[in-house]
Formats: sequence, structure tokens, C-alpha cells
Amino acid sequence: MTETANALTDAPANVPVKHEIYWRDTEPVTAGPALREDVHCDVAIIGGGYTGLWTAFYLKQADPSLEIHVLEAEYAGAGASGHNDGFMTPTIGHSLSALIHRFGTERAKLAYSMVGRSMLELRRFCRKYEVDAELEPTGYLQVASNRNQLRLLERDLDLIEQLGGQQSIELLGAADARERVDSPAIVGAFEVGGSLINPHKLARGLFRVVRDLGVHIHESTTVTAMRRAAGGHVLTTPYARVTAPKVLLATNAYQHQFAAMRRKVVPVWSYAAVTRPLTDRELAQVHWPDREGFVEAGNFIVFGRLTAENRLLFGGGRANYHYGRDMDESRHIDSPAATAALRGVLSRYFPQWRDIPFSHTYGGCVAITREMVPHVGSAGDGVFYAHGYCGNGISVTHTASKSLRDLILGRDSVYTNLLFVNGKERGFPPEPIAFLGSKVVTRALAVQDRYPHLVRAQIF
Repeated sequence: MTETANALTDAPANVPVKHEIYWRDTEPVTAGPALREDVHCDVAIIGGGYTGLWTAFYLKQADPSLEIHVLEAEYAGAGASGHNDGFMTPTIGHSLSALIHRFGTERAKLAYSMVGRSMLELRRFCRKYEVDAELEPTGYLQVASNRNQLRLLERDLDLIEQLGGQQSIELLGAADARERVDSPAIVGAFEVGGSLINPHKLARGLFRVVRDLGVHIHESTTVTAMRRAAGGHVLTTPYARVTAPKVLLATNAYQHQFAAMRRKVVPVWSYAAVTRPLTDRELAQVHWPDREGFVEAGNFIVFGRLTAENRLLFGGGRANYHYGRDMDESRHIDSPAATAALRGVLSRYFPQWRDIPFSHTYGGCVAITREMVPHVGSAGDGVFYAHGYCGNGISVTHTASKSLRDLILGRDSVYTNLLFVNGKERGFPPEPIAFLGSKVVTRALAVQDRYPHLVRAQIF
């Protein structure tokens, strides 16, 4: 018997692994009834995730007289909003260096300041409306596990300084970093503002708040067709139609199902693994006093955190694109290769916990744009859209929803002029070029992670 096993005789017995989203177990949901009668409204929103719900929230606050209907195919928060990994960060898109290179320092600085404001407002929202989203305002650590990643941390600190970031941010050496998270894998780190959260509970709490404001939210209501007609746009659902002069497409990774957005966004699969709850004795084996999450520097990031139940959650690694934008959970929610890789990450960071069994292993789709920044804007004729948060959507969706509010209301504001609003959006190529190109880009990004001094890789 191993030393670890001898020390942990109070650990619970192993249970079968679920290939299901862990967060859904923390608050079971029964989807509401489908829309059964035709309606006319001022704004129709397709998609009941963060983008759709926050936009409805801010529209209703701006003009309580607006009649707003949200149409959701499953239940509010069933998509990426409810199954992400719960890191509330200031990150926009994928890479700070790419953002500054593309848009310049001043526009990047403004966008980051608005997202930073959203992080504060999200905390206030949870307090004001008593949303129990298990929010822990711990921040998180950007960490390095080798010399190449240390150079990436040094680069990012230089960029943060360009943006006028906190002067107190410093690069911690291995000893100081391990005072924060005692992992032998960490050789350097710096702290980033942010929070850990239960994304599913946030989505469900937001749903209840928006519903109580008088927004009509129809779960179990799939939009099967959309056409222009007198009086606006007609949305067809299985049992009823919705007519509205203004429509918001807010389905993120599913956005490609709309013809106009077909090549603007692609879904890629990202995986996570969650352990059973750690015992007190197991928790005591690792010095982790503030419970902050950590993210490893690189293109294919890996990350770890504790949940409110003291489970370990690890995620990340290579993100796979499947031919034809395949999002079929029955085929892809379980990936033995991804699970094995995440077991390796757990063992590398916390060898004393390497044998703790996973209770949940699963994948979900992340929406990616070619520029690796979100797309928010107006498609004309009363149609608006937002998608492509690149795996960093908790805070950015909040900011983007203020942009959408102002676009829908015809306002010119700081939010309608952010770098991700009505930008020059490039599309992905058609199949099979998109699929083959994804393989090339994946390999290029992997090479860059190994040799970060090479020229920055570009998506397609």
C-alpha cells in the first residue's frame, strides 16, 4: 500500500465517474415549458445564456416599458455559460499581446478597464440580488512551470505595465509562489485580479433576477427559422411564432447555425476533470491558504482550482475542432485522451493527490473567432449579435451586454466603441479547409508553446 493510501484511510470510497457537467449537480434544473402562443414584442433574444440574460437585464433597467422575450432551446445557462470552469478574469479573447498588437495600447487599455468594472459589478450584483454563485474574490495566479513560461510571464507583466496596470504586481519566484500554492510544478507566478465562481449557479440566479424584472423567458423553445416580414422579424418555434422589430442572436458556440454567422465562429471542445471532495486530511497536505485558482502560461493553457465543495477541478489542454462544427455531446463529451492528460496535470502539480479519483470528466464547446476576440455588433435591419468569447466569457459577456443594450437602443457610447464592437471581422474558410487548417494551427500553437520566442501563430 502506498504512503498516500495509508495516510488517507478516512477518504470516501470510489464512485463511478460521470461524463456529465459537474456544475449541474450543484443545482438541479427542470427546464420550463415551451412557448405555446404567438407573441409580438419589442426585442426578441435567441439564447438564454449570459449574453442574452445580461442584455435583457440592462435593456429592462434602461427602459422598463420594453417587452422582451428570451427564447432558449434547453434551460437558461445550459450552454457554455453554465459549464465553463468558473474563472472570472479580465481576459479579453485569448492573448493580451495579440490584442495590443491588433488594436493598440489605448484601445486595449479602455477595453480592459471596462471588463475590470464588470468584475466589480458582478460581485455587487450577487450581493444585491442574493445570488449564491459561490463567489470567492481570491484573484488567481498566472503561473510558470518552466523557463519558457517564465519568459511569457515577464512579457505579460511588461504589457500590463503598458496598460497602466497595478504597479504592485511583481513576478514571484518559486519559493514565494509556493507560499501561495505549494506545488512543485510552479517556478514563478504573478497575481491577477478576479474571482472564482460557480458558473451554473450564476446563470440560474441571473435567470431568476431577469424573470422577476418582467422579462419573458421561454425555456424548451428552439428557434427553427427566422425571416423578415411586416412588423419586423418572425421567429418560428415548434408551437408558436415571435415577431419583433429587433432580434439579438446570442447563442455563442451555436451561432454558426445562423446563415449570416456560419463562418464567423467555430466551436472547439475543451475538457475538464473534477475529483470527489477532498477530506480535511487531504486538504492539509498542501499549503493553499487563499484557495486562488491558477492558470499556466501558454497557448494551450491548463488550470486548476478548488470548488466550494473542496473538489479539485483541472481543465484545459489542446482544444479540438471537429469536422463540420460537430457539437454532438454523445460523441465528444467523454475524451479518454483528455482525461489522461488532465490526470497528468494533477499529478504534476500535486503528486500527493495523484491517486484521488475523478468523479466527473467532461467536455464542452468554446466559441472561437478568427481574430481570437469576441464579435459584438449590428448585422443591420434590426439584427444584433455577440459570440466568440474564446473561453473567457464570464466578465466579458457582462461588458458586451452593455454594448448590445446601447446598440439596440441606438445610443453612441463608450461601450459601442470598444475594440470588439462592429470591428473588421474575418470569416473562417469553408470545409474541408477549416478542418485541415485547424490541425495546422493546433500544431503551430503547440510549437510556439514549446518555443515561445517564435513569431506569434495566427488562427488560419
